[in-house]
Amino acid sequence: MIVVIGSPSIVVPADPGRRSMAAGRSIEVAHGATAAGAQVQLVGKVGDDPAGDALLLALADFGIGHVAILRDPARRTPVVPVATADDEAILPDADEDEDETGAPAGSANGGVPDEPLPTIDAGDLDLALGYLPDHSVVVVAERLDPDALAVVAADCSYVAAALVVIVEPGGEPPDLPSGATLLEAPRSDPDGLFGRTVGHFAAALDRGMSGDEALAAAAAGAGWQPTAG
Repeated sequence: MIVVIGSPSIVVPADPGRRSMAAGRSIEVAHGATAAGAQVQLVGKVGDDPAGDALLLALADFGIGHVAILRDPARRTPVVPVATADDEAILPDADEDEDETGAPAGSANGGVPDEPLPTIDAGDLDLALGYLPDHSVVVVAERLDPDALAVVAADCSYVAAALVVIVEPGGEPPDLPSGATLLEAPRSDPDGLFGRTVGHFAAALDRGMSGDEALAAAAAGAGWQPTAG
């Protein structure tokens, strides 16, 4: 089983009769891994709100496990608006907390949340990974603070799981165990090719391939670059 760490967001469809869609790099990685036939559990945090409920349904639609998704009542689930033909964003039903644009707080700026994503900390990860003892690969798809990353590294060492960490382009490489794989994200990935390719790489590791074999299998035509671990 593959564990992907990263809080997702939710895309509200232009057609109100259609289901909302999960979005974000962690979703792209998880989707790539499930497409390659792997079992995936997502570890992240979303708001305790209707958008968070819709997000869990969207994960189920994708076949992505979410037993370790945590709910944060202090933060809204990030919502990415979808433009209509008139370039008006379709957003969840407004309530008394809507801002002057008519959009719920945290949903403006072209899909970039005004509020930060719910943050995954070391305690969250210690709790979540305890629910998932049988994982063989862990992919860290968002930036974690050093204490949180240390919890993940210790877990991987304890269960003998492969650790894959994604860093932003030009980002400072974190301190990782010698066997970890560090991947640098491209500066632009509008189609999610990078994330899906990392998912295929994780699935290859999950099938027992060596790191070099998995990279070779996943890298063809992909927009990501491995860096020294």
